[in-house]
Amino acid sequence: MPAFRMSAAEALRALTRCSALALLPPLLAQGNDLDARIRASLERARPPLLEHLRNAADGPAPPGLLALLCLASLHDGVSPDEKPLALALDRLARAELQQTYEESLRLMVMEIWPAYPDRASAAARDCKDLLTHRHEGAFGYMSLAPQWDLSNTQYAALGLRAAASIGVAVDRRVWMAMVDQVIDAQRSDGGFGYRIAGEGAHDAYPSMTAAGIAVLSICKQALVKPGRSMPELDRRLQRAWTWFEKHASALGDASVHWSYYFHYGFERAAILGDVEKVGGVDWYRAGASMLLAAQRPGGGWVSATDQGPGGELDGGRGRAVDTAFAILFLRRKFQKIAGPITARVPLLGGLTATASEEDVRQCAAGLQQRGKSAMLDVLSALRDDLLPRRRAALLALRAITGQDFGIDADKDAEHNCDGLRKAELWCLQNR
Repeated sequence: MPAFRMSAAEALRALTRCSALALLPPLLAQGNDLDARIRASLERARPPLLEHLRNAADGPAPPGLLALLCLASLHDGVSPDEKPLALALDRLARAELQQTYEESLRLMVMEIWPAYPDRASAAARDCKDLLTHRHEGAFGYMSLAPQWDLSNTQYAALGLRAAASIGVAVDRRVWMAMVDQVIDAQRSDGGFGYRIAGEGAHDAYPSMTAAGIAVLSICKQALVKPGRSMPELDRRLQRAWTWFEKHASALGDASVHWSYYFHYGFERAAILGDVEKVGGVDWYRAGASMLLAAQRPGGGWVSATDQGPGGELDGGRGRAVDTAFAILFLRRKFQKIAGPITARVPLLGGLTATASEEDVRQCAAGLQQRGKSAMLDVLSALRDDLLPRRRAALLALRAITGQDFGIDADKDAEHNCDGLRKAELWCLQNR
C-alpha cells in the first residue's frame, strides 16, 4: 500500500484527532450554556406573560396589545385551550379593528393557529380591510391614511404574508407597489428611515433598516419564482445588509432606540435572509444575552427605549409589550416560509431540553431528508448533553444507515463510545 494511503481505522483516528466534527456550525458547540440560560429565562417569563394576557383579556386593553400577547403566548407553547389564552383568543376574534398593527397581528395569529374560528373567511375580511390602509402602495396607521411609514408597512407586509399562507389571494400589484414605495425610504448609505427620503427626513437607523429588509424580503418571496431573481431588489437588500455590517454594534444594545422592537424585527429579517452573523456578530446570541441580563426578578422585561400601551406590573413582572417582544425573540419561531408553527422543521441546535416528541421527530425527518450529508451533524448531536438532540440524531442515524450501532440515546457519549466509533467508521466508509 502506498505510504500516503490510510486504512479505514487510521482514517477514523485521524478524524478524531483533527476534530473534523468541530467543522460543524458553532451553534451546537457554543450553545449549551446559553440554551440552558434561555430555558430558565423563559420558564421564569411564563407566569408574567400569562398575567399580562389575563389583564388584556379581562380589561380594556387595545386589540393590538391583545394580539401581540396572543402571538407571544402561542410561540411560547401555551395551549390555546388554557384559560387565559382561550379567553384572549375569543376576545381577539370578536374585536372590531381599525389600525394596521391590530389587523396585521391578528392575521399573524390566524397564520400560526389553524383552529382560529372560521379562519379562511376571517383572514379574507381582515386582508381586504388592511388593503384600505394603503397610501401610494405602502401603509399608514388606518384606512385612507394620508401618509405611509415603514413601521406600519412592515407589519402590513407580515399580515399580508400571513393571509396569503392561509389561502387569501393577494394581487401581485400589491407587492410591486409596496416595493416601489419602500425603496424610496432607503437612504444613500443603504439603511432605511421611517419615511421616504428627502429634505428634513431622519437618517437611517437600525429598527427601520431591519423593517426595510423584512418588507423587501417578503415582497421578493411573493414576486420571484424559485430559480429566478429581481436584480434591483437583490441589490437593495445587499446594500441594507452592508449598512448593518457597519452598524453591528446595535445588536445586543439595550440603549438603541426601540431596542426590543428592533431586535424582534431584526430576527425576522435575518431569518428571511438566512443570515446568522452580521459584522462578525452572532445576532441571536447578542440579543439573547442582552435580554437575559435585563430580565426583571419577577420574570418580565421593561425596555428603557421602547414605548407601548400598558403599565408595568409590580414584583418585576415587567411591561406587556416589552415582555412579549422579549419572549418572541428568545423563542425564535418566526419561519422563513409562512405557515402554522406546528409545520416547522426544528433544527438540531434549536432543540432544547423541553423539546416535544413532535419536534424531535420532525427534526429527525429533516436530517433524514438530507441523507449522508447530514451525518456529521448526526454524529455531533449523538455526543450532545441534551437528550432531545441525541434522540433526534439516533432516529436520523437509523433512517440513514439502517442500524443504530448499539447506541442508546438515553446514555451519554462515554457509555456509547463503541457505538459512536462504529457509526463514525460507517460514515468514513460510505461518504
